[in-house]
Amino acid sequence: MISRATSDALERVVQRAQDALAAFTPGSVPQRGTAVGAAPRAQLTLDPLSVAAPAGAYFVSAARDGSPRYTRDGSFSLQGTALIASDGSPVLGYAGTSAPGVLPAALHIDPSDAALARHAGLHIDPNGALVYSRPTIDPRTGARANERIVAGQLALARFPAGTAPDRIDGTHVAAPPGVLPHLGTAGDATFGMLATNARDGGGIDIDTALARLADAYTAFSAMRAAFAARGQTDRTATDLVK
Repeated sequence: MISRATSDALERVVQRAQDALAAFTPGSVPQRGTAVGAAPRAQLTLDPLSVAAPAGAYFVSAARDGSPRYTRDGSFSLQGTALIASDGSPVLGYAGTSAPGVLPAALHIDPSDAALARHAGLHIDPNGALVYSRPTIDPRTGARANERIVAGQLALARFPAGTAPDRIDGTHVAAPPGVLPHLGTAGDATFGMLATNARDGGGIDIDTALARLADAYTAFSAMRAAFAARGQTDRTATDLVK
């Protein structure tokens, strides 16, 4: 049976190794906050449903129990009629062009448009609007046109200054007990615009993560050597008694 100190040292090695592996995962959250990157990084992508949030802001999605959780991973996709996050959870926002003032709900495109594949050019604008083109035909003239449809607008959240959100997993956090995040939308009075055709580069600095991993290995090796030396001393004392 290993000691509590050895177990803690091993856990630090594992956690810091996981941080290093997740350094380039969109929206990654370090396990102990010791490898946080200096600033958010946005990486360009060709995906029109992939966006990066402004500094200090989080996208909002719904957990299985319906509770909100927050992520900087803006790698979204359409599943049926719903906009979903990379983990399959529904993305929350404000339907149509309604102004934020109510709790955000799951974002959907029109079911008829989804069934008839009438959502050409589906993308997310810098203000977080989920937009597509619906083909139309004028019944009197037969003229064809494209109608711009705004299905909704992504919700953004920000925690009060000095608040450390609770880490749920590698890319999600929750509000600490008693803390209500501020909700809004990109480009309003409190949030900047989204970076479109982009993805968050992760919140872990690879150089810092590798340095912390090396420190954890060094500490574990030192502890291992100390235990080995103590074991040798105990054996020597036992031999003398014999």
